[in-house]
Amino acid sequence: SSGINAEYGEDDTMAKRRVLRKALENIPNSVKLWKDAVELEEPGDARILLGRAVECCPTSVELWCALAKLETYENARKVLNKARQKIPTDRKIWINAARLEEANGNKEMVHKIIERALTSLKSNMVEINREL
Repeated sequence: SSGINAEYGEDDTMAKRRVLRKALENIPNSVKLWKDAVELEEPGDARILLGRAVECCPTSVELWCALAKLETYENARKVLNKARQKIPTDRKIWINAARLEEANGNKEMVHKIIERALTSLKSNMVEINREL
């Protein structure tokens, strides 16, 4: 009976993928649909899907950060830089960029990113407080 369930589960996932892809053709700017679609994929396919997702929803911090997590260090840096250009007022992207550098042992870059974040956020009239 477990073989039947496994087979059904596979078919069910394929069916969900088809429905979500169809829905995304009609509503490509739905962050929720993109997130649901990405959850059904393996990391490699999820990365490709997220690359498309951020093109369709360029102001979704969540999608940009999810994409950065699936990328190599170098590509994650590029992704977060693009995200900062698209959404210059969001703190989470700066924080993710600092964490990425910290995780890769680049303490110097962490300080630079924090300085740039403060400058950029202030110039974009974002209130700075201790939560940054």
